[in-house]
Amino acid sequence: MSAQETPVVDAFIDLRSPYSYLSLGPARQLAERTGTRFDWWPYITDFRSAYGGEVEARSSRDVAKVKYLYMDCRRLAKKQGLTIRATTKLWEPTLGCQAMLFAKSHHRLWAFLDPMLAAFWRREFDLESHAEIEAALQSAGLDAQAWQAYLATDARADLAAAHAKAGALGVFGAPTFVYQGELFWGSDRIDLLAETLTGAA
Repeated sequence: MSAQETPVVDAFIDLRSPYSYLSLGPARQLAERTGTRFDWWPYITDFRSAYGGEVEARSSRDVAKVKYLYMDCRRLAKKQGLTIRATTKLWEPTLGCQAMLFAKSHHRLWAFLDPMLAAFWRREFDLESHAEIEAALQSAGLDAQAWQAYLATDARADLAAAHAKAGALGVFGAPTFVYQGELFWGSDRIDLLAETLTGAA
């Protein structure tokens, strides 16, 4: 890599994944520390397969697994000063993912995601609500009419392209960070990513 090139990491997050939420702060700190550009993409995990289907259909083993996951995440969140409350349903994330891409395209990604995700993980935000998503975009300084126009035109294709990009890179879960074809899956792999970026520099 030449001195003029800025290293790029493709970062895939699932808005409903507590581990994705926990990865945001450390990953952004890493980007600032190393001068790396992180290109952020939405990813939709197949939680039904991973955790035993709908909440009411899960086996006792699956229920125990999810309970542990949220206990673990609350411990990790406390270290970052974040709140993570357990979910009671499998959220449909498509609208939120499209809003993420819209905010990103207008350079307002974190102005949208930071307050929205903080409210979502406090269980004070409905990720499936058109009205709440639009209000969050407006609070981030984005135009509601432009958002509605995007929904009617490019939103579906853009999200499909993000999914195709993830598939082409071999992404199978979130959060995943991809640097020069190498995958780092999970918020606990950011240190390994940091070592790789430092070595490349």
